[in-house]
Amino acid sequence: MWFVLIIIVVVLGVLAFLRYPVYQRRRAARTGGEQPRTEQPRPTPYKPTRPPGTADLDDVDAIRPDIDASALAEARTGVSAEVPDGVLADALLDATPEQLQHLFATVPDEVMAAAMGKDNVQRRPHKAEDLAQLRSVGDSLDELEIWSFGDKN
Repeated sequence: MWFVLIIIVVVLGVLAFLRYPVYQRRRAARTGGEQPRTEQPRPTPYKPTRPPGTADLDDVDAIRPDIDASALAEARTGVSAEVPDGVLADALLDATPEQLQHLFATVPDEVMAAAMGKDNVQRRPHKAEDLAQLRSVGDSLDELEIWSFGDKN
């Protein structure tokens, strides 16, 4: 019985504490006097310390979070111009601009160009021997038992 009484007193105390600012505003409005307002510093722009993440994007109906333009501009300063903004925006869902700059700085320019399809490598046709070897490897893989996935047929 004492336990229930203590819980009721605590809940009432919390409610009174939460309602106190509303009570002060209403009392000031009734008496006609305004409370002096202290000058508050202007809030600094919000700079997330953690990216929004992609864990919630697995759902078909998931809405992609918007990427802050300042974060995209900050990430762009240390990343090659070959990387499209869409790629940076997707990467900013899981990494901070500083992490992206560090990540993309470690990728050589020729690798980045090849990944973006801008490589100047001349593609030569494959030799018949190479194609035959690939087919034999593919046939060997098809014969392996790992493809049964536990079927006992």
